[in-house]
Amino acid sequence: MPCLSSAQEFSTFDRADSLYFAGDFARAALEYERVIFESETPDDFNIAIFRRVQCFKQMQQFDKASAELQRIRLFTLNPDQTVEFYYERILCHYLNSAFNAALGAVEEMYFNVADSSLCNATLILQVLVYNELQQWDQAKQAALAYARTFSSPERENMEAAIHELYAKKNLPRLKKKSVAQVLAFVPGLAHMYAGYWLEGSVSLLLNAAVLAFGVYEVLNGYYITGYLLGAGTLSATYFGGFSRSYHLLQKRNYERIRVFNNQVKKELLAP
Repeated sequence: MPCLSSAQEFSTFDRADSLYFAGDFARAALEYERVIFESETPDDFNIAIFRRVQCFKQMQQFDKASAELQRIRLFTLNPDQTVEFYYERILCHYLNSAFNAALGAVEEMYFNVADSSLCNATLILQVLVYNELQQWDQAKQAALAYARTFSSPERENMEAAIHELYAKKNLPRLKKKSVAQVLAFVPGLAHMYAGYWLEGSVSLLLNAAVLAFGVYEVLNGYYITGYLLGAGTLSATYFGGFSRSYHLLQKRNYERIRVFNNQVKKELLAP
């Protein structure tokens, strides 16, 4: 288990650590909180918090992990520990899909760490965050900075792969929200634009059927039925389609960026 810390082991952590390694992360988190309450030194305090963060990560409660990191007494950390703190902070935000918050943590790290070379440990994370935010130029520069941490010939091979990956033709072809918003006025079209043809076809046919039913009822004098069942149902399916199409657009773009990020990780981790 990683930790913000010294090589010294503290007996006060024994019970909490044993629970952690036994996979009882919820109880381990509670036990680490006891250590925090009883801590007599800044090191004990910070280490216990950091290990609680690991518990929340194991339970995939990344929002709680991010919040827990705010308790770290940053002014008591040495430069290496400070970078480790920011690595975890960026990672937790990334895993929680809070990409703007992750970018904010990156910027804060460079402001607070005097020796920027220490921040190289976070470069791969930075690349992934920039990719999620579709800031391709910044992602490429971070990837090249990571490549420069290697010696030849690994560096040259990696740089060539990075230039190829970030060539315009190879960047993810993401769907545009503005286009989807226009297409959404016709039920199903935005779904199809996002790549969900079957769902889009069903949405189009469903809305058409509801509209036809309402018109049929009104033409036959059943105004109340036509309004309540026709217009009322159409309103629900039509406007529900707007939010659904936006969700599908985000999902499709997420999938494409995920594939691209996997390619990037493969190249950067190859050496």
